[in-house]
Amino acid sequence: MYDVVWVDFPCEAFKPSQRPGKISTWWHQFLKLRQQKGLEAAATDKPVIVLPKLNHSDFCPGFDVPGDLPAEVGQQEATRTIGETVSAFVALHWKGAEAKKASALELLKSQLAWTEGLLSPYLEAQDLERTAADHNVSSEGSSPFCSRAQHVLAGLSAADAQRLQVQDGFHITSPNLEHCHPTWTVDGKKLLVRSCSHTNYYPDISNTGKITAAEEIGCKLLSAERVAQQLQTHAEHQRLPCAAMNRVAVQVAEQLAAESTLRRYREKGRGWCFLDDSPSVAGPVWVFKDRLALKENSTCMAVQSPSMLTDVNARIYPGIHYCKLLSPARVLDWMMTDSLKPGSQSDLSIIV
Repeated sequence: MYDVVWVDFPCEAFKPSQRPGKISTWWHQFLKLRQQKGLEAAATDKPVIVLPKLNHSDFCPGFDVPGDLPAEVGQQEATRTIGETVSAFVALHWKGAEAKKASALELLKSQLAWTEGLLSPYLEAQDLERTAADHNVSSEGSSPFCSRAQHVLAGLSAADAQRLQVQDGFHITSPNLEHCHPTWTVDGKKLLVRSCSHTNYYPDISNTGKITAAEEIGCKLLSAERVAQQLQTHAEHQRLPCAAMNRVAVQVAEQLAAESTLRRYREKGRGWCFLDDSPSVAGPVWVFKDRLALKENSTCMAVQSPSMLTDVNARIYPGIHYCKLLSPARVLDWMMTDSLKPGSQSDLSIIV
C-alpha cells in the first residue's frame, strides 16, 4: 500500500481532453487546498502544474498523439523539463532525498506561480458568466457580462452612461429565464435597469466533457431606444447588434490572457469573424430553441447571435433587446487550443 498523493503535469500545448477549462477545474481545486493547508502542503501533496511550451506527445517520444498542438521546444528540452519536475515531486516524498527537498519545493513553487498566471485568466473569464454571490436581484446570482452588455448596447455618450445603472438577475433554469423580463426605474436623472441572464453549457456527462466555458450567455436587456427614452436623451450609437458585444467578449479575453497565450495566438492562431445577428421569431423560441452559432473555417471561428429587438411602441414586450452572447471564457479556450490548428475550408459569408 502507498500513501495517496496526486500530481498532474499537463502541457501548455493542450490536447483535446485537457483543454484549459478542464485543467482550470483542477487548478481551482488546488487553490482551495492552498487556502486550507498553505502553499507548501498543497505543492507537496497535490500540485497542478502546466509545463510551458510542451505538448502531450513530449511524454511519449516517437509517438505523436492525435490532435496534439505543436510543441515549442525540442524533445531534449522537453524531456529535461519533465524529468526535473517529476524528480522534484518524488524528492518531496522520498525519505532518502532530504538534502534535495528545499530546492525541489522551490522548483515546484516557481512552476505553480507560472501556472497561476496561465490559468487565472480563464477563471476570471468564467466569473463574468455568473457571480453566484450577488443576490441584489436574484437568489441565483448575476451575470457581470450581461450587465456590461446593457451598458455597451445602450450606445450612450460617456456623460449619459454615468446615469445608467444596471443590476442583473441570473436564472439557472431556462423556464425561469423565460418568465423574467427586464424592468426599469427612473430616479431623478438616473435610470436603474434590472436585466435577466442565463447560461447554457456543453454536455459534461460523468465529467467527460471537454469545454467548461459557457456555450452561450443569454441576456434579456432593454433596447437602446428604451434606455434613451427613459433618460430623455439620444443614443450615440443606434441599434447596436448583439455582434457588437461578441466583439467585446474577444477584447476582454485578450485583455485577460496570459502573455504567452496572447503572443502565441497572435502569431499562429485563427481569429474571429462576426456574422449578422439571427432574428428570433418569439421570446420562447429565443430562450429554448435558438442557440449561439459557432463554426470554424480556414481563417476564423465565425460567431452568430440569436437576437430579439423590439420598438418601444411594439404591441408585445416593447423596447427589449435579447442576445445570446459569446463568453470570454469560450474565447480563451479557442485562443489556447483549436485556433492554433489548421481550419476547414468551409465557405462562410462573413463580416470581419
